[in-house]
Order: sequence, then C-alpha cells, then structure tokens
Amino acid sequence: MTDEPSNKTDHLDALYRENSRELWAIFYSQCSDPERAYDAVQEAYLKYYVYDGEPIRDPRAWLLRVGQNWLRDVARRKSSSTKLSATLDEVANDRFAPDELLTSDENRETIRETLLKMLEDDRRVLVMKYALDWSSAQMAIVMDCTAAAIDMRLSRARRRLAELLEEQGYSNE
Repeated sequence: MTDEPSNKTDHLDALYRENSRELWAIFYSQCSDPERAYDAVQEAYLKYYVYDGEPIRDPRAWLLRVGQNWLRDVARRKSSSTKLSATLDEVANDRFAPDELLTSDENRETIRETLLKMLEDDRRVLVMKYALDWSSAQMAIVMDCTAAAIDMRLSRARRRLAELLEEQGYSNE
C-alpha cells in the first residue's frame, strides 16, 4: 500500500467491501448487539487506515483482532446505566407499553446470554442464519467447510439453543 491517499482509500474500500459483512457477523456473534458490532467494524477499519507501522500480511486477521480487542475494551467499560436509560427513553416515548417492553427486553437478554454460553461456531452459524439471513453456501465459504456441514451445525446449534432455553424455563410453544 502506498502513501498516496487515493490508492490507500481505494485499497481500504476494496478491503471493506470484501470483509466488512463477515467481520460484522463475527463481532455480532460475540456481543449480540448489532450497533456495537458495526462500531467494532468501523473502529477496526479506522485503525487500519491510520496504521503506519510494518506492512500487514493478513489484513482480515488484523482487522478481526483489532475489532475483537475493541469489543473487549467496550465490555469492560460498559455500565448498566446506559441500558436502563435506553429502556426508560422507550417507555417515555410511549412506543411500547412498559410491561411489554420489559418482557421483550428480558426475553432478548435471556437469548443473548444463552447464545453466549454456546460454542462460538454454534453461535456464529445461528447469527449468520438468523441475523444475516445467509444461505448455507454463504456460511460454508466463511467457515471453510461444506454446505452440508453447515446444515448439520445449524441443526445441532438450534437443538442446543432450545435445550439451554428450556433449562431456563422457556418452552417451544
């Protein structure tokens, strides 16, 4: 990569088009927050853009590591007051009845916590399937396996998620 801004920008644009969706999916599988996953992608690309050290041999791996480190840092600093504030804002705006909002938030939080208890590959295939609506073929490319292997992983991951949710009192009805 040269120091010429247009070449650097063109390189970054191509790198972003090639990897950003996959990076977002990986980050989302780790934090269960679409906005935070997007922020991690943006932070990683920004740091890549301003990086002025030794040449990076594997930009995708570098971006992944930077984004994951950023997510860890955010998780350490995160306070429960911001979550409460967002919930109170929604109640104040009358978008939902307070009891519906609390039930919905509790259900989402339970599912997020349950997903975090699962193996990373299980969590990743569930996120790619249900958050990104990816086909088995698309997931197979990202996870470097066959579409049949993805279908098997999805089946096991769904079954494991259902078992974990049942253990917490949720039924499949």
